[in-house]
Amino acid sequence: MHAAAPRPAEAADAIVAISSPPGRSLRGLVRISGDDAFAVLGARLAGGSIERARSIQFVRLTIEVAGNRCQCPATALVMPAPRSFTGSDTVELLLPGNPHLLAAVVDALTDSRAPAPSARRANPGEFSARAFAAGRLPIADAERIALTIAAESRAQFAAAQSLRASPVQAAADAATRRVTALLALVEAGIDFSDQEDVVAIEAAELAARIRDITAHIDGIVRRTTPEESLRALPLVVLHGPPNAGKSSLFNALLGRTRTVESAVPGSTRDAIVEPLSIGSAEVLLCDLPGIEDPQNALAAHMQLARRSALDRARLALHCAPIGSAPPSADTTALLVWTKSDTSPTLIPTSGIRTSAHTREGLDTLRAAIADHLDSAASSDEPLLLERHRRAIASAQSHLRSAAELADASVARGSRSADPAEVVALELRSALDELGIVAGHRTPDDVLGELFARFCIGK
Repeated sequence: MHAAAPRPAEAADAIVAISSPPGRSLRGLVRISGDDAFAVLGARLAGGSIERARSIQFVRLTIEVAGNRCQCPATALVMPAPRSFTGSDTVELLLPGNPHLLAAVVDALTDSRAPAPSARRANPGEFSARAFAAGRLPIADAERIALTIAAESRAQFAAAQSLRASPVQAAADAATRRVTALLALVEAGIDFSDQEDVVAIEAAELAARIRDITAHIDGIVRRTTPEESLRALPLVVLHGPPNAGKSSLFNALLGRTRTVESAVPGSTRDAIVEPLSIGSAEVLLCDLPGIEDPQNALAAHMQLARRSALDRARLALHCAPIGSAPPSADTTALLVWTKSDTSPTLIPTSGIRTSAHTREGLDTLRAAIADHLDSAASSDEPLLLERHRRAIASAQSHLRSAAELADASVARGSRSADPAEVVALELRSALDELGIVAGHRTPDDVLGELFARFCIGK
């Protein structure tokens, strides 16, 4: 459990928001939380009161709809402090899922004209921020909630769930313990610096142990999926020999003429990129120059652009005219036979037959692209958050500096790392950065950025 942070004064305010998804539904949810939650809600009941006990209660709220006062029945899920998500008194009202009705309930609970206390509208992520401040929500869970809310694809949703047991955080936590032990030894050496025969840890051993820590962290990071890559649209490239029909297929998939179609080889001289909708998803479709040996500077530039795009591609479509020799086996590429209208009776044993002119196979190709991207999205690699990547890079830099100081001490013939105070400072700085990843330390600016990504009501 995360250690409880001090509660700011405004944390006692009653806050309210619609907490169900937007739009009409059978049921909607309005959440109110804070020290005055029961008083705010009780003053707006049409008879009766809220019993301060963990329970399910049936109430009737007095609200105003289209200028008329009326009563609205609701099921109240009552959660007194501290046994609630936020750690404060909380009531969740289940109501008919009409957006106008839900908005009227929020208006009633925030109406400051009433003599009774009123709530205020919650800011984005404020319920979760209060849960974190109360020690009821670890920072890793808060990150997972934010990424789950923002997920727009199965890959992003799966990556968010991977934060439940992140090996990156586990590695940072283990590294924190090991660096702490090294720091204790270095500081012990400082305490006994006036006794030349007392060396808490040899400089050579210190450097070796630091490098072992950094190598372990590097190994974990290499087996992760960067958060930035999930937000980027996947790149799908068309490549193959010159005059293989790539540009015609490119235009046919887009449904418009974007690039020049010519029987002259080498018409496409650069990587041409356009967004393409595949089902409910979107990709970047790229038409590449043909594969050939460059004979001049321009051709060399074309091949450089082709290789660069291929390196960044999530999927490569290897295009070859139907009836030509099949390309060498490539498990990372999808074989696409082009110009099928020129050989209508030829049925290849593998790949997808397509024709830019008759549109044969285009729907099949679109489905194959979607299936491939879905399969690639189900990677078992854990997610590396962008802020964790920055913190790890900073921690590694401090650790390398400490190791270099220890190496320099060995080169000078010194048994202990010198100057020890600077080595200790580098190790402490590394611990601060590792603490961000492990969840032991979270700067206020990081918290503000994190909870601002939440929607209102969470």
